[in-house]
Amino acid sequence: MTSQDENIDAVITWVDGADPVHREKRLKALKESDSTEVNTLPSGADITRFSNNDEIKYCIRSIVKFASWINNIYIITDNQRPAFLTDDYMEANNIKIIDHKEIFKGFEWALPTFNTRTIETGLWRIPGLAERFIYFNDDFVLSAKAEPRDFFQGNNSVIQGTWHKISDYGPFRMKINELFSKFTKKLFGITRSMHTLLQIRSAQLAGFEDRYYFIPHVPHPVHKETIRSFFEENPKLFEHNIKYPFRSTDQFSAIFLANYLDIKNHRAILKKNKQAMMIHGEMDPGFLLNYKLRRVKNKKVKYVCLQAMESFRPAQQKLIEETLSAHI
Repeated sequence: MTSQDENIDAVITWVDGADPVHREKRLKALKESDSTEVNTLPSGADITRFSNNDEIKYCIRSIVKFASWINNIYIITDNQRPAFLTDDYMEANNIKIIDHKEIFKGFEWALPTFNTRTIETGLWRIPGLAERFIYFNDDFVLSAKAEPRDFFQGNNSVIQGTWHKISDYGPFRMKINELFSKFTKKLFGITRSMHTLLQIRSAQLAGFEDRYYFIPHVPHPVHKETIRSFFEENPKLFEHNIKYPFRSTDQFSAIFLANYLDIKNHRAILKKNKQAMMIHGEMDPGFLLNYKLRRVKNKKVKYVCLQAMESFRPAQQKLIEETLSAHI
């Protein structure tokens, strides 16, 4: 490993929605926001957004096992701590708990927030954060050995994805999407997050007009300076994006924005997504789940995203947990 690779941090956002204190605070905020917020994402306040199925346990342990070169692991929470984390384990693996109050110092009016997109907007303000970091949702898992060059090469971010044409999201299409989201949730139990719109908004903010680089659910390499400089030059955009306690279709993603700015400024190496896979409780029938778990065990993929774990049957959940425990 070169000295250039030695200072890369990992950042994980996490919440335990079953915590009674957090739940009471969330319900209070939801009640107060009902009459004031517009363009709130229909699924933005779903209980599944705050479910804790112990994915973070596999996320952290996979980083420790498959990316031991990571310097610090920062867990961003709202006055919480994953139960499995002991003081000794945290000290041995340079794991630090960072409260929302630390990253929103000076912007306390934006708290409490229950919105990942809001929280991501402030990650660059983590005290002591390395200039290069990898952002993990708590349901991201490394399933094979990763190297620094998988995320950063020299001064470039390594970004996985494919180019797509930018589609127009006018009022009519937004309404259709809202109705379709409610329909799929009610009839099929499928939660739609408007992920494409989020990426398009972020790409347009970076200056892309005709196409965007669709980035899948993978750990994201981020240059802190890229996003810090943008928000220092555009403080109103920072304040706009953190004002939503729940997800809104008016928001952009600071993480995607950082990636798109690197692409725009020729500071990125683009690679097709060939190493990522999603395990989805709302989408994967039994035979497909078994196939995907075999791919994990055989190290056919490097990045796994665990979605809607609570929607799997208990026996399937147990199989996933046993597979990940044995593998990681």
